[in-house]
Amino acid sequence: MPFLPRAVSLRDEENVRKLTYLRLTVATLVVGAAIVVLQLGGTARSTGILYGLLGAIYLSTVAAYLAIRAGAPFRALMWGEIVIDCVVLTMLLHYSGGSTSHVAILYILPVLFGGMCFQVSGGLATAVLATAFYVIYTILEFGGHVGAAAIVPAPSAERVSGMLLRGYLYMAVFVLTGILSGYLSTYVRKRGEELADKELELRRVQHHTDSIITNVSSGLIVTNMAGEIVICNPAAVKILGLAAGDEVKGKHVQDVVPHMSALVQELEGALATGSPRRRHELEVRRTDGTELPLGISISLLREENDERRGVVAIFQDLTEVHSMREKVRRADKMAAIGELSTAIAHEIRAPLASICGSIEMLAGELDLSGDNKKLMDLVIKESDRLDRIITDFLEFARLRRPGFEPVDIEGCLNEVLLLLRHSSDVSKNVSIEVASNAPHACVYADDEQIRQVILNLIMNACEAMSGGGRLTIRIDTIMKALREGSCPEECVAMSFENNGPAIPEEVLPHVFEPFYTTKEGGTGLGLAIVARIVESHFGNVRVTSAANHGTTFSVILPVHSGAGAKRAENLQEEFISF
Repeated sequence: MPFLPRAVSLRDEENVRKLTYLRLTVATLVVGAAIVVLQLGGTARSTGILYGLLGAIYLSTVAAYLAIRAGAPFRALMWGEIVIDCVVLTMLLHYSGGSTSHVAILYILPVLFGGMCFQVSGGLATAVLATAFYVIYTILEFGGHVGAAAIVPAPSAERVSGMLLRGYLYMAVFVLTGILSGYLSTYVRKRGEELADKELELRRVQHHTDSIITNVSSGLIVTNMAGEIVICNPAAVKILGLAAGDEVKGKHVQDVVPHMSALVQELEGALATGSPRRRHELEVRRTDGTELPLGISISLLREENDERRGVVAIFQDLTEVHSMREKVRRADKMAAIGELSTAIAHEIRAPLASICGSIEMLAGELDLSGDNKKLMDLVIKESDRLDRIITDFLEFARLRRPGFEPVDIEGCLNEVLLLLRHSSDVSKNVSIEVASNAPHACVYADDEQIRQVILNLIMNACEAMSGGGRLTIRIDTIMKALREGSCPEECVAMSFENNGPAIPEEVLPHVFEPFYTTKEGGTGLGLAIVARIVESHFGNVRVTSAANHGTTFSVILPVHSGAGAKRAENLQEEFISF
């Protein structure tokens, strides 16, 4: 019947291998010593049999090991080995002087083997088996049924009592050996299992700790008392722009970040004084010379006996926080200015309306000519421009909170273009093309405000191409992380590409600032309104411009699911609370 493979566990197989090596070593030493003793004693005639016994031990061991690897029953094979050992020892006993030979004490070897393989029960069973072999051989020898190598004296009462005493003593030794080896084997096995469990738990904890250190978003640097880096997680590598974490381990902090003297001083100061540093901000300089704001806290690393081992520095890149802080500060400033300016604009608009009306009546009733007519036309024109500035400003200052609903971007764009085709504000020399790679792309947004974004960007492009040109509007869906540190999400991207004159490089950083304009008669609020609307929808707006490549305004808006309104409200509350 074929054996099933892997009938014994890897741990048991390793234990069997060790016991097998030990068994072969002991057998070789014992039989080899017996061969030497027999040769020295002039009984070389028996050495051939002993060599045969040693060969039998090796063959049986190899056969048993192969059978175990093939899946044979473990217990049966081990018991077979024990029986073979008892037989070999009995043969060795026979050729080394009989029952009175000192070789009889070697029966404890299979007893030890049985106890180590099968615990206490196996040790006792092997002890009984070894005692039986010895007693049976002694009885046969006493009865003259087997001939020993030495001359056996005639039976006597003294010899009988000696035989019984030896049998009793050997039995006691074998039983005690079996019990002790069994208990020792059980203890070792139990402690081995506990140790294996502890090692498994330790590896699990270490893996968990390594996973936390690796995946935490904050930078982590641990140094020893000499200032050498022990741990440097990937976040620290990314924030500080270092080489891989494994490459900086074992190096002094000064050698790793020589350009960040402030950080080095913080760590060396904590090591020297033994004083931790609470959370505070720190300005360091990257290798490219740019400033890097860090929020850092430094703690002491101690042994169980409270002896210091080093320091632990935890830090975060505050660039985005500073940017958000600046945005909030700017928003507060703009809110205060807007509130004041709105009141002033209202007060200006009322008399301005009266002035404009009066001037228009005078222009209709008076018959002016020459310079007087030019002056009247100039007053009317500037009054209209002033009214337009105030209207745009009030629209910018009063930008309402978006009302989120599903908006079809392509449909919204087509409706805006339909209105513009019949508008005198768009030059006939400007051709507008639409390339949509995402039909019926939908975002959760304020329909009116999205239309205003599209309208302002188209009007801005048309004004830039006053002499004529081509405006291409593209719609795509992309996966993009809209905020630093966030996960990529599905977004709709609209790009407005015109082939008009490039925007000067010094002007590009200011195109979305309120009241910043390079156009004659412009208010500088059109693109500022676009930026505020896109930001209120948690999107991004960017501009790129280069000579001979025209200008492209890109608007990226997140696609929200059915719960988009709730999510948008939560995001807006988060932004405001920050």
